[in-house]
Amino acid sequence: MPFTITLGFATEHDHAEFVDRIVPKVRGHLVEPAAVDDAAAEAAHRLGIAVTSPTAARDLCHQIVAFLAHAKNSRVNVSWPGVGGETQTGDVNAGAARDAEILAVRIGAGAKAHLDAEKE
Repeated sequence: MPFTITLGFATEHDHAEFVDRIVPKVRGHLVEPAAVDDAAAEAAHRLGIAVTSPTAARDLCHQIVAFLAHAKNSRVNVSWPGVGGETQTGDVNAGAARDAEILAVRIGAGAKAHLDAEKE
């Protein structure tokens, strides 16, 4: 089973631009975003991307940074399933490449744990 990462965009324009420009470059495919309990997160323009390797998960984070380099003053909310079933979250802000790198490591580790658990 693939590892699903849910992205939340502040505007419909950012969502549409990400789908048009970045999704074709991602090593994964579009899926329904994970259900959320938070009404504010539900209101965001959400997108689900399923990846099948930790490397693809980290690459998605790098693609988000590349997208935000052109979408100034924007951010992307990222959530993914944790090992224990709880949802992990993080934000990638335009101009915060270091924070995005930390998030990429967290997501890569989450993807590895999830995919390893699926094999057992």
